[in-house]
Amino acid sequence: MEVGLRGAITEVATTASGERSGVLLRLLFPIVLLEAALWAPLPLAVLCGICALWYVSWHLWEVAGKSAALGLDLRGLLKAPVLLGATSMIAIALLAAAYYSGSLHRLWGLQNPWYAALGYVCWALIQEFMLQCFCFRMLRVLVSRVGSLLLSGVVFSIAHLPNPSLTLLTFFAGIAFTFIYVRKRNLYVVALIHAILGLTLAVSAPDAWFHGLRVGRDFLEGPRAITAEAIPRR
Repeated sequence: MEVGLRGAITEVATTASGERSGVLLRLLFPIVLLEAALWAPLPLAVLCGICALWYVSWHLWEVAGKSAALGLDLRGLLKAPVLLGATSMIAIALLAAAYYSGSLHRLWGLQNPWYAALGYVCWALIQEFMLQCFCFRMLRVLVSRVGSLLLSGVVFSIAHLPNPSLTLLTFFAGIAFTFIYVRKRNLYVVALIHAILGLTLAVSAPDAWFHGLRVGRDFLEGPRAITAEAIPRR
């Protein structure tokens, strides 16, 4: 992984004309767009989000070339059975604890949450694509490997402001996800772990802990009319 990563880093550095300031600007541009998407009204938020994703995709297409270099190989999922199995066991344990403590509830209070769950899986993939394939590679040009891991956590946590508990949690999650990406060399493994743990947290943690995973403008506006409905124990 390190050899391939160094090659991608060299290509990014070449695209940035060897200027650290240029790399930093390229890094900050989609981050600013994403933050704007989290705080802006819905139509503008969608536009900013699409622009951020388009910029990242276009830039990676220009400098990375092969999708395998980014870890976009579905066969990589078959190479991490232990890690995915351990993640599933953690999720089951959390769900069981929430069930017996009475905190287990419907996903965001929805009667039919499957579309929302599928949407969250897609959102987890987009987040990891931007964080791992773009931000981490840019950070690797600017700082050391350890520094890039820590700053990946910072970038990931910034995307979850101003939710205090979720911001703190995602700082450590961002570091862990990036470490897994470096070791497993596959984006889908990281995205699936992200989705499993995120959905588990959304249905098992009391709303007072992580406020329904709300961030940005949605966090300040508070919960919507539909509230979390507890699932009674039988």
